[in-house]
Amino acid sequence: MHEPKFIGKVRLTGQGQLTLPTEARKDLDISLGSELYWYEFNGSLIVSTKLVNQKELRENIQKKR
Repeated sequence: MHEPKFIGKVRLTGQGQLTLPTEARKDLDISLGSELYWYEFNGSLIVSTKLVNQKELRENIQKKR
């Protein structure tokens, strides 16, 4: 089981943009042009490199607890 890993802090710009920290981009193999998918679950914002359905996301999160 993976433990949560703190990657860094980001600030939302006036244009609604975020900068993804270098460590996160390297760890998740995210390059220019990559698509990211955002989910809200129990008050937490989750970003994923894969599009998943809500049931699959919930199951994956609960498995890792």
